[in-house]
Amino acid sequence: MDPDERPFKAEGENGAYRVTDGRGETVLRCSGAENAQQYAALLNRAYRAGYKAGYRAAKRAGS
Repeated sequence: MDPDERPFKAEGENGAYRVTDGRGETVLRCSGAENAQQYAALLNRAYRAGYKAGYRAAKRAGS
């Protein structure tokens, strides 16, 4: 896994927008592209923060 990876993406179809995860599964649906993009950005930030926190915890446990 890469901490810079962005598994969440905003996608649009026929005026409906959704945020998908790295497997292509829909996480949530939105009525606007901007909302979907904002949710995807927030989820990617949370993913990155969790990844880094897990890395630090594992590093401390291994010391």
